[in-house]
Amino acid sequence: MATFGKLELVAIRDAWPSEPSDFTPWLSKADNLASLGKEIGIDLEFVGTEVSVGTYYLDILAKRAGTQETVVIENQFGSTDHKHLGQLLTYAAGVGADGAGAKTIVWIAEQFNEPHRAALDWLNQCTEPGIRFFAVEIQLWRIGDSPFAPKFNVVSRPNDWQKQVTQETAALSETELLYQEFWNSFVEFCEKESTSLQFSNSPRKTWWLPTRIGTPGFGVNLNAIRKSKKLECQLWIEYGKSKEAFAGLLERRDEILASLGEQVEFDEMLGKGPCKIFETIVGDITDREQWPMIQNWLKNRGEAYAAAFAPLVKQLKLN
Repeated sequence: MATFGKLELVAIRDAWPSEPSDFTPWLSKADNLASLGKEIGIDLEFVGTEVSVGTYYLDILAKRAGTQETVVIENQFGSTDHKHLGQLLTYAAGVGADGAGAKTIVWIAEQFNEPHRAALDWLNQCTEPGIRFFAVEIQLWRIGDSPFAPKFNVVSRPNDWQKQVTQETAALSETELLYQEFWNSFVEFCEKESTSLQFSNSPRKTWWLPTRIGTPGFGVNLNAIRKSKKLECQLWIEYGKSKEAFAGLLERRDEILASLGEQVEFDEMLGKGPCKIFETIVGDITDREQWPMIQNWLKNRGEAYAAAFAPLVKQLKLN
């Protein structure tokens, strides 16, 4: 006869003694952010922690993968209170490009008091389409002496949100399915090869896959463009002062070329916000026989770019 263990609820602080020092850094890691994203139905891409919003600091700033939609995540241990509800609304209004505000607002707590859950339900009903509020309870479980098992429970979401997510998934095009299959295969390849790359989110259905290099606003993007049969590795600068950051890196052009090779190009992208430093080669992801070559190139160049630029961007003197 099978033997069963007893599932027990564990105090949150047994795993994370401090919300800002332990839980927030844990949640900001790609795998854990992906788990949260799976529960709310949105692929999340990490941007930064303790992000300044006026005189306050937001726990986690993220984006909806493949878009510029801003996602605000506010964490709280214990039961919800008015203070954190006020902070949540302040952060939601104060972030985003040109102060446009957040599209997705996530409040995580151990327990939601009914008035606060009802408040998010009301906000989902009253705010304009495209603005989404989620209330998520975090729990910690274990069986006997097993490792802790975190679990996210969504207790408030927009009306018909699950139906909308299902429709979006069902409507994937042939190209999106190809990208999704390719990036899943690429991530599995990297895991087998023990890569140093830090993926920002679960594999996506677009032609680029972002990775983190430790400084918000900077990342190494890996691109596999089906239409033009082109592969690209790039340092992508989304920082608010991207032109200033680009100028600082341009001053170290010779050092960068010596490290990465003369094929590297510098593009300030005049008239646009971001900037990039990149290189390209020919590669066709519709030809699966090329996948081993493509994956090797993307992995090796991505690791080289991350190693070269991670220390350089930390040294930038930005106003």
